[in-house]
Amino acid sequence: MKPVILAEKPSQAKAYADAFSVKRHEGYLEILPSPIFPEGAYITWGIGHLVELKEPKAYDPKWTKWSLNSLPILPERYEFQVAKGKYKQFTIVKKLIKGTDTVINGCDVDREGSNIFYSIYYQTGAKNQTIKRLWINSLEVDEVRKGFSNLQDNRKDLLMYEEAKARQISDWLVGMNGSRLYSLLLQGRGIKDVFSIGLVQLYP
Repeated sequence: MKPVILAEKPSQAKAYADAFSVKRHEGYLEILPSPIFPEGAYITWGIGHLVELKEPKAYDPKWTKWSLNSLPILPERYEFQVAKGKYKQFTIVKKLIKGTDTVINGCDVDREGSNIFYSIYYQTGAKNQTIKRLWINSLEVDEVRKGFSNLQDNRKDLLMYEEAKARQISDWLVGMNGSRLYSLLLQGRGIKDVFSIGLVQLYP
């Protein structure tokens, strides 16, 4: 069964493909059999964040309208959804991932890269695949080949994901609550504007 490599973005996928002979398809590339991938492999990609946290109104209708009485916004559990305008690529990624037994995280080697990979992976509903990590700091052809020949396990990767996810949720909480709170308080003083607080904001 051909492994699936998930890159963070199309340019990264192309850099990986440059190290192999490939066939192009819509939304993914097919690596032809090679010493590194005897059965071949697939490369697909996100477009940044294919998956994002749901908006407040998805949890409770009372959070649709901006109101001081509805604050704070504190869901019992946090849920994710496919980002607007990105469902087509997500569908391609999902089909490839669910059709393999090995998935390789080829996203950037940092917390955000780990978050992007696992957010997409879990959203596909895939289970029981072996997950490997491509751990390289250069997209030069030789480094790419070396990295794919020496894939890492995902233990450290999972820790990075959990850290990034916690930060993502905290940013969401600050943005969703802070933006509404300060905007409503200032509007009560006659300042008719929306004020963005934090890294994540929701506009009325």
